[in-house]
Amino acid sequence: MNKIVIAGGAGFIGSYLVKRFENAGYKVLIISREPEHVSWKPTELTEAFEDAEMVINLAGKSINCRHTDENKKAIINSRLNTTIWVGNAILACVHPPKLWLNASACGIYKASHNYPMTESETALGDDFMADVVKQWEKVFFAFNLPSTRKVVLRTSVVLGKKGGALLPLVWLSRLWLGGKQGDGTQMFSWIHMEDYFQIIIFLSKNKNIKGIINCTSPGPLTNKNFMSAIRKTLSIPVGILAPTFAIRLGAKLIGTEPELILNSSYVLPERLIESGYSFLYPDADKALEDLLK
Repeated sequence: MNKIVIAGGAGFIGSYLVKRFENAGYKVLIISREPEHVSWKPTELTEAFEDAEMVINLAGKSINCRHTDENKKAIINSRLNTTIWVGNAILACVHPPKLWLNASACGIYKASHNYPMTESETALGDDFMADVVKQWEKVFFAFNLPSTRKVVLRTSVVLGKKGGALLPLVWLSRLWLGGKQGDGTQMFSWIHMEDYFQIIIFLSKNKNIKGIINCTSPGPLTNKNFMSAIRKTLSIPVGILAPTFAIRLGAKLIGTEPELILNSSYVLPERLIESGYSFLYPDADKALEDLLK
């Protein structure tokens, strides 16, 4: 039985992957701070990684919070430290894992409304999140692991049924508050949770792929059109818009950052498409139909 180790496997994305891999017949080990899981102790990590098919590192503090100095420090340290711990544990393996997939984010790219960002893009952002991702990937790629293929997944917003970014947007829509947010022209890059899983399977089988992969659907759309697609799927006729000042006020009240909604993310999965990956959910209408009905 092939073994897969998932750091951060108790989270929103990780728990879905654990279930899917177990249903597919894999032995799955989870790394977390929970007592029933593999701990972050170096010896336990190395033991877990021995002879593993792949290691998937999703660990890191959620960015869905106010970006105070304290939270910024936790966001960046949680990503850098766990990546260092995983890398060092692989180095200590006698029979290291064949593949190391490390989470990353599309937030590394410069905000764009009309120019799509691909893996070859050099116009990177200069805000806090872009800086986090730059440091995160620098730590990841610094490890020289001749027996372990390394892939970093620059992931957009992941849409799933039981949490994540989609849930609050559905709530707003059901309250008839699901109109455009801000001016609605900001691009929204997303990926269906099942495509995220299938991309991992695809990457594990295509052993010539390494380096940076944009893990996002080929159908990004504007915030206005995405909110319209949610209302259409839910058969809700009206969505009151949320002007920028209301977004900023509301974000402060609920303890998050308005830029998570107002920033424009226009990212395309060029390498996946060129490598032959076929998306199950390439457009938002089909994805929302599956997730909301």
